[in-house]
Amino acid sequence: MLITDDEADHRELLTLALHRLGYEVVAAENAAEAFAILCGGGIDAVLTDVRMPGESGVELCRRIRDDPRTESIPVMMVSADVQRTQITAALHAGADDFLPKPFSRAELTARLNNLMRPCAKPALRSALAARAAVLAARQSLPTPQPVSRPLRRIA
Repeated sequence: MLITDDEADHRELLTLALHRLGYEVVAAENAAEAFAILCGGGIDAVLTDVRMPGESGVELCRRIRDDPRTESIPVMMVSADVQRTQITAALHAGADDFLPKPFSRAELTARLNNLMRPCAKPALRSALAARAAVLAARQSLPTPQPVSRPLRRIA
């Protein structure tokens, strides 16, 4: 599993969580370093932050999908930025999932299990990405407050 994040604390927290889940982890602090590691082989999946200096996680995802050596590697975007435009950009770049921060260990585990499940058909991969986008968008919306309306009496 490859983690790409420019924040050392975030890399360390994700690395610790993934080690506890039984994953072997390689970490990169930017997209260029991550892509070099990916091209070296041996990586089963990528968790990348969206916002990074230089090349963003979205641009990294696009590079992964455009290169025949890496195009089939599952990619999960991880970000506190859950604006629809960011989620849509990530999914259009080919991300398989979008995990909004903060997240629980249970959510990370479930999403990784889905990410690591073999996807034989592109249509299934698209359906998973669409479902992830809907879930992330729902989490970004404020909780609706009940509206009190005056009661009408009908005689």
